[in-house]
Amino acid sequence: MKLAGKVLKYYSRVIAECIPLFVTAGLLSVFSAGIFQNEHLYEMSKILSFLVIPVFMGYKAGTMCGGEVGGLAGTLAASVVVMAEPASAMILSVMVGSMAGFLCKRGLDRIKNWIPPGFEMLFCNLYLASLGLLAGGAAYVFVIPVAEWLLGFLGNGLSIMIDRGIIPFISFVVEPLKIIFFNNWINHGFFLPLGLEQLKTQGSSILFLLETNPGPGFGVLLAYTLVNRNMRKTMVSSLIIQSLGGIHEVYFPYVLSDIRLLAGAIAGSIAGNYCFMMTGSGLLGPASPGSIITILIMADKKHWLGIVMGIFVSAAVSCLLSCLILLGKREKPFIDKEKEQKGEEMPMKRMEHARVYFVCDAGMGSSAMASALFKKKLKLEGLAGVEVFHVSADRIPADADAVVCQKDFARFLTEIHVPCFTVDNLTDMSGYKELLNWLMGGG
Repeated sequence: MKLAGKVLKYYSRVIAECIPLFVTAGLLSVFSAGIFQNEHLYEMSKILSFLVIPVFMGYKAGTMCGGEVGGLAGTLAASVVVMAEPASAMILSVMVGSMAGFLCKRGLDRIKNWIPPGFEMLFCNLYLASLGLLAGGAAYVFVIPVAEWLLGFLGNGLSIMIDRGIIPFISFVVEPLKIIFFNNWINHGFFLPLGLEQLKTQGSSILFLLETNPGPGFGVLLAYTLVNRNMRKTMVSSLIIQSLGGIHEVYFPYVLSDIRLLAGAIAGSIAGNYCFMMTGSGLLGPASPGSIITILIMADKKHWLGIVMGIFVSAAVSCLLSCLILLGKREKPFIDKEKEQKGEEMPMKRMEHARVYFVCDAGMGSSAMASALFKKKLKLEGLAGVEVFHVSADRIPADADAVVCQKDFARFLTEIHVPCFTVDNLTDMSGYKELLNWLMGGG
């Protein structure tokens, strides 16, 4: 299970670095279909989706496993896969790119001492080219047939769910995986390649809405706002970040603190998916982040009403059920009196320099938002010597002085040797008194 988690995070990281390309391809599809009515823009979006992005993913995977040289080998391997099987190239390019990058790096390290002086460049280039082509060839012979079968099996299964009207119930799988930080993999690793395949035949895909819908999380946060009056000031920012910022991680800790709220999120997701299905709604490309704004940008105007209706319905159902759950257990959540008391006694001796890293799964969602907010907090506190960064869990550098993550994500950080500060919600600045105390020299 631990190995599977590492593999999923690695894949999510590769996908996350390609998100600007996904968004660009989606915008080109929107512009070509609605605003400009230009077939050349549509062709550009297809080239991005089915050629440039898979090849770039192969390069990124190769770079992560073998440095810049490994990235070149990964590019060659991914190019072979794209030419051989474009339908499943999104996943396969990462696999062969990783393999080519790893073998290229390890192989060059082993043979460099055997290369005659003056022939280093020739041997290295020949080795890189042959290894990249061999990795692509191996994928063509051994991996692509399996990938074709698996993609066909999943596609047929989803088609049956759509035809029988039961695809909304996929929320029973999606929502639990989301709150344990597999949301990036679900959206970009599973729904993305299948959704791109659906685009070829239907012109839009409901699969791009199944995970990105901000309604269920918004409903959970709204329920907290309505039931707990003392949290309303804090919850306003979370509601805005969830719906307009598209960073769904803000509602995960609330569900994890009271797992019964998962029922509200699932019910809201099912209701929203059912509305999307009944109105024939879909997106022209992946929406990242899952914001109302990006979702509408990635949709054809004729689907706007159905999409907005689905988001509203999912939020309403999630909020109603979550309110009923919370009313049976009214207490003040996420309050640690010891930490609050400790925070009130902050000494004023400031650290001269510190590098603080905010950590989340992909390093581009809640951690990015939290690091930006914390920088503003530091200015108000007069801490000028603190550098703040945001990274994914597997890319924490050795020069970090401290890391910050959500409490329920801390179990994934098992190999760090610096202070780790945990909070209930990364974007709630009221929870950083302990970290500020440490930065001010309070220990």
